[in-house]
Amino acid sequence: MGEKGAAFCLGGMIACMVVAQVVFKYAGLQVADHPDTFRAIVLNPLVWGGLSISGLAMLLWLLALRSLALSAAYPWTALIYLFTPLASVILFGDSLGASYLLGMVAIIGGIWLTAGGVERK
Repeated sequence: MGEKGAAFCLGGMIACMVVAQVVFKYAGLQVADHPDTFRAIVLNPLVWGGLSISGLAMLLWLLALRSLALSAAYPWTALIYLFTPLASVILFGDSLGASYLLGMVAIIGGIWLTAGGVERK
């Protein structure tokens, strides 16, 4: 797999992790008022869907790491911390304060600094 394929796998992993978190949130909302929480979680198809999506994310991560240095790929996983809260705003009506948004800008800056600091062989 070339660098483009590895980048595709990395992007796919990030997308899968965001989707998995959203699916887990939906599952959590479904079981929130269930009298037997453990049973409700274990039998909830959304939980199993989220776990499956997480498994796919790990498969994509392993494929990406076949061609990318861990030090080059890992900083990009921080995008999960940007896209998941944005999805929660859109899908669940969550709100993000100014300090949260400032933190997101800091994450973007951190990705930019770390990704640019990896020496290629």
